[in-house]
Amino acid sequence: MLAREATADLERRYGALDGRTVGDLGCGPGYYARELRARGATVVPVEGAMEELAAAGAPLSGAVIGDAGQLPLPAACVDGVFCSNLLEHARDSQAVIREMERILRPGGWGYLSWTNWYSPWGGHDMTPYQFLGPRLGPKLYERRHGPPRKNRYGEGLFAVHVGPTLRYMRSRAGLRIERVEPRYWPWARFISHVPGVREVLSWNCVVRFRRAE
Repeated sequence: MLAREATADLERRYGALDGRTVGDLGCGPGYYARELRARGATVVPVEGAMEELAAAGAPLSGAVIGDAGQLPLPAACVDGVFCSNLLEHARDSQAVIREMERILRPGGWGYLSWTNWYSPWGGHDMTPYQFLGPRLGPKLYERRHGPPRKNRYGEGLFAVHVGPTLRYMRSRAGLRIERVEPRYWPWARFISHVPGVREVLSWNCVVRFRRAE
C-alpha cells in the first residue's frame, strides 16, 4: 500500500513515469521498484546486501548489488532517483546524497526519505534508547539487552539528523530542494522548518529535490 501511494504521488508531482528511467537506491525486496515498473518506468534497483533483496522471496530482476555511496552507475543516467529509508543505514550519508546528485540528469527529480535519529523509531530495534544520544544510547542498550538482532549502531544503523542533512543538501550547487515534509503527515510540513522539533516529531523526513539544469 505504501509503495503504491508513493509511486502515485511521484506521478502527481513529476508526470507520467512511463518511459522514464528511475534509480531505486536501497531497494530491499523491491516493493517500490515493482510499483514503478508497473507504471512503465525502467527501474535500476540498487541494494547493498543479497539477503535484503531476497527478504520477500525471489530477488528482484535486474537488481544491482552495490554501495549507495559508491554507485556502479554512470553519471547522468536516470530521470529520477528514489531512496526510501536507506540513509540511516549508510555509513556515509553525505556520500549517498552526492551519488544521487551525480546519477541524476539535469532537471531530474529526487525523493529522499529516512528515519531521523531522535524520532520515535529512530533507534529501530534499540528504541527508545536513541533518545539518550548516539554515544550513550547504543552502549546502554547493549549492556542491558545485548546486540540488537539487526541494525546494530555503527554497523547497520547510523545517526542521521534533519538539520545537518538539509544544510548539506543546500550546500550542493547541483541540488535544489523543493519541499521538506514529514512522510506520514505531509499536511504538517511546518514541523520540518522548526529546528529541534523536526528532529523528533517528523518521525520520517522526506526531501523532494531537483538536479540543477
